[in-house]
Amino acid sequence: MAIKPSRCFFMWLLLFHTITAVVVFATAASPMAKLAMLLLILLSLLYYLARDVLLFLPESWSEISVGRDSVAVVTRDGSHFDGLVTDGSVVSPYFVVLCIRLKDRLTVSRVVFPDALGAGEFRELCVRLRFA
Repeated sequence: MAIKPSRCFFMWLLLFHTITAVVVFATAASPMAKLAMLLLILLSLLYYLARDVLLFLPESWSEISVGRDSVAVVTRDGSHFDGLVTDGSVVSPYFVVLCIRLKDRLTVSRVVFPDALGAGEFRELCVRLRFA
C-alpha cells in the first residue's frame, strides 16, 4: 500500500502544535524561556510535517505491507525493514497508529489517516491489523 501526503494529519498536527504554543505563551515563564519553547514547538511541527505529512525526508514511509503477523515498510530512500505488529497499535475508523517492533527490539510508530491511502486500502489495512 503506497502512502500519500495526508491533509487530515496536517490539520491535526497544526492544531496540537498550536494548542501547545498557546499553553506555553500563557505560562508565567520568562520571555526568553517562552521564546525557546516556542522555537522547539515550531521545529517539532516542521520535522513531523516533513517526515509524516509531506513525506520529504529519507526516513519517510512510502509503502506498507501487512502480513499475518509481520509488517514490511519501504522508506522514501528505498531502504526496507520488517517487523512485528505490537499490542500498542491502535485501529479505528478514523486513523491507525501502527507500532512495529523491529528485529533489534526497537519500536517505531506512525499514524496513518484514511486520506493517506487509496479508497479501499485503509479499510484493508484496518482489517489486516485487527487480525494480526
